[in-house]
Amino acid sequence: MADDGEEGRDWEVVILCGGRGVRLKPLTDRVPKGMVPVNGRPMLDHVVEFYRRHGARRVHFCIGYRGEVIRDHFAQAPPGLDCRFFDAGEEAGMLERLWEVREAVGERFVVAYCDTMIDLDLARLLAHHRRLGAGVTLVTSAIRNPFGVVGVGPEGWVERFEEKPVFTYFIGCFVMEKWAFREVAPAMLAQPDGAGLVTFFQHLIGLGRLGAFDHQGLQISFNTESEHRQAERDLQRFFTYREQS
Repeated sequence: MADDGEEGRDWEVVILCGGRGVRLKPLTDRVPKGMVPVNGRPMLDHVVEFYRRHGARRVHFCIGYRGEVIRDHFAQAPPGLDCRFFDAGEEAGMLERLWEVREAVGERFVVAYCDTMIDLDLARLLAHHRRLGAGVTLVTSAIRNPFGVVGVGPEGWVERFEEKPVFTYFIGCFVMEKWAFREVAPAMLAQPDGAGLVTFFQHLIGLGRLGAFDHQGLQISFNTESEHRQAERDLQRFFTYREQS
């Protein structure tokens, strides 16, 4: 990744794109989740183009389920990009997929999800990450729970009531230092799906090395067909707004 003074040039990006996208079936029967079209183009195209426009020079694709579709699609790499592919197998969890790139990445890199488009201020994210001295800095946002949240004690007495509280949640992107791979234990790698990555994050919390960066702009993601339809509407509005700005 770029030197501190380079303001976001020469970003190195790892994209997690090996999942099956089970909740999106039948859209994912023939293609991996990242290749599901959104506004006429695979979601991965939108994600890759965002990072390319912001200075990415190398993209590591962590493929798995129907990974050949992604390989074929990016066989002719977008201008200025070096595309590399790492396949830990269809059954690999997210942390195991990330582990596959450990020898190929530089000292600091961005990890993105194939189904999530975030209009990030990358320079601010990196600067915040450096100030924290974190091993990993998660991109987060605020969400308001539409319900009153009740805390009930063991005897049935209400101990806490919060009306529509605001929570901070992780939105599918983080910056990682290469040294943080030293904190990955074999038991973490053996955990399925995203469980190993969560355990890794929890371990970094214990070390005081997991940071957070608050993002308040665009964030588009989808896991179901209804969310996919909403993503198409949101992305269309985003591009319309950008063209008019």
